[in-house]
Amino acid sequence: MRRLIMSDYPWDAVAGTQAFITELFRGAAGDRPGCIVHPGPDTASAEEPPPGLTQSQTEVWRVAQSTRRRPLGGDDFVPALSIGAGTCALATAFGCEETQASGVFWVKPCISRVSEIDHLRLPPVTAGKLAGVLEQTRAYAEFADERLPIRIMDFQSPFTTVEQMLGSERFFLMPYDQPVRLHMLMDLVTDFSIAFYRAQFAAAGPACCPGMWPPIWFPPCAGIQMSDDNLVNVSPAVYEEFVVPYNSRIADAFGGLFLHSCTIREPCLEAIGKIRGLTGINCDISTSVSVPRLLEVFGDRAVIAPHAYINTDTDFRSYADFMRAALSGWRVWKRLFVYPCPVLYMKQTATELPFNAAEVRQALGAIPGWRRDHGGEGVQA
Repeated sequence: MRRLIMSDYPWDAVAGTQAFITELFRGAAGDRPGCIVHPGPDTASAEEPPPGLTQSQTEVWRVAQSTRRRPLGGDDFVPALSIGAGTCALATAFGCEETQASGVFWVKPCISRVSEIDHLRLPPVTAGKLAGVLEQTRAYAEFADERLPIRIMDFQSPFTTVEQMLGSERFFLMPYDQPVRLHMLMDLVTDFSIAFYRAQFAAAGPACCPGMWPPIWFPPCAGIQMSDDNLVNVSPAVYEEFVVPYNSRIADAFGGLFLHSCTIREPCLEAIGKIRGLTGINCDISTSVSVPRLLEVFGDRAVIAPHAYINTDTDFRSYADFMRAALSGWRVWKRLFVYPCPVLYMKQTATELPFNAAEVRQALGAIPGWRRDHGGEGVQA
């Protein structure tokens, strides 16, 4: 079947947004932050896909239809195809058995005795469920419009993958009981991660988007985006010894590292700062240090991309509250890309607050650079 060409889509506007995000990562887009403003709920098209499409081609077709319906030009959204392999895919390559519960993937540890680490070898990049991931990536690349970015699979850090392989209890004792073997395992999983993502970059081709979360478009100069949620679960000293060298190797391999960790606390900042090639940081600001603090420490060298959902240590009662916190501390030439989640959890009522685009746009409308690029008037929220 011929490639699905989206000839009626305003690709020039997409290119303009991509240029802005690229300059933001380079430190040259200084008079406004970036932001994705979610539209209302997408209404599924009643149109049926053309007959004869494979499953992957049908997925591309549906994303293309949804992309056409999504308003463009009012924010920094760039459409993209996503690979939904879950957060345990890398661990399956080493033999972890995957299960699914409530729509979430989990794995059972594959290492029963630490001595097994001594005999581990690099698996092929097609091991476990990764052959399917590469096949899906190639199928997307062959059928989708060449201008439609293809995201990499969710990249869980070597430190997270090692925890999945060992099980949490043994994993958190390893830095103290088996430091040499933990380094051996980190070294092996880091090498494998680099090899796999190089293979996926090649499968995706020139349209490869080297990141998954937050769902912004990551330019090549961002390097690669990776999630490292065990950051807050270990001491800064453990993180510096057993994680920083390996994260730095990943950054070296891909020309940079955009780091996600749901929670980033003050004691973590020094260790994070020792990662070579850091290009960006994303965290939930309701459980982390403030945006002004992140901008103070990292805003000159990396893009700060805050979001909030759980509302754990904050009292955001509206999207105006969230935007006030997310924009606080931003100054010209500080690199900021705000991602408002589609819902905000309200702990007082144990409910989710639906997204309020008007409040988000009002806050952004107070920034002249935003009004120039995206229109709209606003007052300080």
